[in-house]
Amino acid sequence: MTNERILQSDILDILFENRNKDYGAYALRKGYNSRLMIAIVAALSIILVFIVINFLTHKNSSSFSYTTQERIVEIKEIDIEKLKPKEPEKPKEQPREEQKIASQKFVSKIVIKPDDKVKEVIPDTKSLDSSLIADITVKGKPDDGIPKKTEQTIVSGNTNNSQSTETEKEFRPQEKDPEFPGGPDALKRFLANNLQTPGELEDGEKKVVKIRFKVDKDGSVNTFEIVTSGGNEYDREVVRVCKKMPRWTPALQNGVNVPVSYILPVTFIGVEQ
Repeated sequence: MTNERILQSDILDILFENRNKDYGAYALRKGYNSRLMIAIVAALSIILVFIVINFLTHKNSSSFSYTTQERIVEIKEIDIEKLKPKEPEKPKEQPREEQKIASQKFVSKIVIKPDDKVKEVIPDTKSLDSSLIADITVKGKPDDGIPKKTEQTIVSGNTNNSQSTETEKEFRPQEKDPEFPGGPDALKRFLANNLQTPGELEDGEKKVVKIRFKVDKDGSVNTFEIVTSGGNEYDREVVRVCKKMPRWTPALQNGVNVPVSYILPVTFIGVEQ
């Protein structure tokens, strides 16, 4: 490209000298300025349209006039006491009439009279020894001094307005100690058949072991405790045999089975072999 042509040519023509201008880059750069101007004009037009719309909207809204009405509210004082719910009036208690205590006029006045004017003669002590003291005099057999057993009867009414009598029985509490099945003799046989002397004892030598255990209300035996020890071997032997005991007959108190503690003495006696 000559110097004169360079001066007359555009910068794009200089850049794309001896290059393929149909590729697309040349056309894009060639029309860039015109597209930029079109975009700016379009953006300004849109902004102008928004400004005009906003102006018209504001003008229309300002044309409306609002009128306000004044209202006068009168505030009155409210009596809070009147608004409270009224409690129901309690019925007035009528004065109760005091019940008078029953009384009986009884005046004992001692008057000393001569013997010839006394109607009732005081009996002597001999006649009182053979008779009961009462408010009336009744002839009968002499009192032997033995108190008589009396039965108290209770009278109750039923639906047929008839009366029935029931004899009130004397209350006797039922109390009973625990017992080995079969009694004391069966307990001795049980111990004799099961106990084994753990050591050798001389003739006449004794080892006493006292054991405490609890006979529960179902008759079971538990909670063993050595009260008097005869030695470790003898204590263990007694505990071993007591644990094998069957259920006892439980103790009884007022007709109810109760658990109690029982102390059983066991004596080992040496005999000559």
